Amino acid sequence: MIKSKEITILSFIWLLIFPAGIYIAYNYFPSAPLELVNIGLLFLLLFFTMLLPLEIQKVTITLEKLIAFVVFFQYGLFTEILFTQFATLILLFSRGALSPVFERFFFNSIMFMITSFGSAFVFHLIGGSIGMTDFSKLFIVGIVYVCVHALLNNLIIKVFFHLKGMNYSLLSKGAIWDYIVTVVIFPLSLALYFLYLNLQNKSIILIGIPLIVILFVIRIYTTSNKLSEQLSHAAVIGHELANHLGFDEVLETFLEKLQDVVPYENGFIVDVRKGSQLLTLKSMESGIYNNKNNGIVFHSNLTDIDGIKKDEICTYHNARELKAIRNIQFLNHTESVLIAPIIHRHKTEGFLILTSPEKNRFNKVVHKIVDILTGYLAISLVKARFFEKTIEKSERCGLTKLYNYRYLEKKLDEEIIRFHTKDISSLSVLIMDIDHFKGINDTYGHESGNDLLCDLSSVLQNFVGPEDTLARYGGEEFVLVLSNANKEFAAKTAEEIRKEVERTVFTVIPDLSIDRTPIEVKMTISIGVSSIPDDSESIKDLMRNADRALYIGGKQAGRNKVGVFGKEYVVTL
Repeated sequence: MIKSKEITILSFIWLLIFPAGIYIAYNYFPSAPLELVNIGLLFLLLFFTMLLPLEIQKVTITLEKLIAFVVFFQYGLFTEILFTQFATLILLFSRGALSPVFERFFFNSIMFMITSFGSAFVFHLIGGSIGMTDFSKLFIVGIVYVCVHALLNNLIIKVFFHLKGMNYSLLSKGAIWDYIVTVVIFPLSLALYFLYLNLQNKSIILIGIPLIVILFVIRIYTTSNKLSEQLSHAAVIGHELANHLGFDEVLETFLEKLQDVVPYENGFIVDVRKGSQLLTLKSMESGIYNNKNNGIVFHSNLTDIDGIKKDEICTYHNARELKAIRNIQFLNHTESVLIAPIIHRHKTEGFLILTSPEKNRFNKVVHKIVDILTGYLAISLVKARFFEKTIEKSERCGLTKLYNYRYLEKKLDEEIIRFHTKDISSLSVLIMDIDHFKGINDTYGHESGNDLLCDLSSVLQNFVGPEDTLARYGGEEFVLVLSNANKEFAAKTAEEIRKEVERTVFTVIPDLSIDRTPIEVKMTISIGVSSIPDDSESIKDLMRNADRALYIGGKQAGRNKVGVFGKEYVVTL
């Protein structure tokens, strides 16, 4: 609705300005008789220069001003307006853009019209005339004319961006390049103009053909150079992916760095489950990372007739071609889509999906780059998965699958840093020990004891919050780290855990029994509680105080108790 309103306003302004501008330019501004052959040659020259833009430092430059200035000096404002409006139409259909077609047409048409009028008015105001033959005078008024032309052009862009709530600086890279091109082109326009006065149409052939050839050669060179840069950048991305070991890290790095090589609006990395189910692993939409997607919807599983191939890159260049994709719906305005399989060991593991609101965004060069990069991505993801599994094994207890002592130490170090940086206001620790566990092992066997440890782990996990950490401390001891929890809350949690374990009936199959009949077993635990900042300021003292509370307030007080550490005493709940 917002876009539609903007286009309506622009079209209304265009209807007010364009017909009136044409009428005023034709009737009230000086002009010279048209020479059809010369006009036709200039039109051809304009057409080819618009089709062969230059790209410098990611700024696209067209040379339509070279022709527009010559036309103005020769024939006046009316003819120059016709040429610049023709340039608008060529620009509209030869290059993609993020904004809709009608918005681009109306804006560029209005901008060229105002710029032409403003600069022509100044030209005549300071003594310029159409068909001048005095080089010195034309050079002076011409300099003023082209400077006003460039400044007006960028002022209009600034106003338009401001109305859309966007920023545009008159000293931005694009604006500066516009000024530079205007100043550089002006002498060439003068040369072509004075050459025409002496050689007529032959001048356009002498200047025009070499100009088109030069632009064509530069275009080939820049395209080749750009491909070389992209391939070099792709290798850099491969190295960067290799340096990241986390799975999420690899996905985010890939989507971020890919935009430096392949221009896209939204990107999705999709996993293929069970050979056909699609699941988003990571998306980047409007520069925001997410583990889900808002811009696409998967309606069904993959099939052989849904427009997606598992072994090659598929590209869709416009909305009409997108209809071939049957199981994916694109919710945002989308014209171009690239879907590349992520293949590892001849098996399609997922897809990279890139979208753009521009038509014909993804060409064959992009195909080559994406093909290389998805290969890097597949290898990096396999390595990241292996690394995370290795880390998980090294930080998990093999029996209970809880975190182990190694991870607990690292977690406590992180939490004390969070406390000192004011991210959390308190930190509490519960150390839990099974009462008479040696007797359980002696009675039922060590395997039964291990089963009870696993069952107790399941009970304890019910008390673990999103930011809390439960770890096996060693043997029959467990530690629960309560992040941002004060002593009162920790003591209350400890008592709830103690009661829950006390009333839970565990079932084991005794290893020492001949018939191995399942039997019910009751267990109790003793718990020690300590907190920061109430009891200590360091992790070492925190753990030592919780351990003292466990044995003084729990074990020595008769077991199946909760001991709470105080700076001068231990309280048994």
